[in-house]
Amino acid sequence: MRKASRLAGAGWAMLAALLTACEGGVEVTFAQPFPAQAADMAAFPARHRAVYTAPDSSRSLCVGRTAVWRQELQSITLDRRQLDSLPRRLTQDSTYQDEKGRLHYVRLVTQDSVRDSWLLQDTIFTLAGPNAGKLRRFQGRYYLNVPKAGDDSWLVQRLEIEGHRLSWQTLGQDTVRLLASEAAPIRYHRAKGISHFRLAPSTPQQTRRVGRYAGLWQTVENYQRRH
Repeated sequence: MRKASRLAGAGWAMLAALLTACEGGVEVTFAQPFPAQAADMAAFPARHRAVYTAPDSSRSLCVGRTAVWRQELQSITLDRRQLDSLPRRLTQDSTYQDEKGRLHYVRLVTQDSVRDSWLLQDTIFTLAGPNAGKLRRFQGRYYLNVPKAGDDSWLVQRLEIEGHRLSWQTLGQDTVRLLASEAAPIRYHRAKGISHFRLAPSTPQQTRRVGRYAGLWQTVENYQRRH
């Protein structure tokens, strides 16, 4: 009877957590770098270092030796008067550098308008610097572990590379699936309107469940290798 009461209590606690999570944001982290049993890698293998492009060709994911970064082509159309008012003058090859150091390319669209284009870059993972992460490989996938600022938990993403195709994935925020999976022990707390779920897979069996359970992972975007 006591065991049944404890199980019922745990079930109600999870249900309460689930209902509360639906009322605000959700954050899913790991208690330690994942997978716990895998060794840290010093760099991405040369065979997978490349530029991978999204279907519309405006975005790409770049895998370097010790970092992964995202690029997105941005553009706006200006009239000639706006171009003349730019604080920086164009060079002979119709480019200029803005105050953030980004290189812009200007192309004539009509007699009275031009298109200003530049590349926006955002580093999503690095093995160097103050926010250095841990790179690990498991079941053929690369796991990008990034330490969460001001906390002892880890934000985890993964790259699945098969041939020329790359899939960028993050841990999903589907709390129903997360709580029902029982893939690994989960610690829960709520702070400032955010429901925090911390996974703590410690055994090889739990690690395999988390890695293989596709329902826990969601695809951010798919890419094709360019070069």
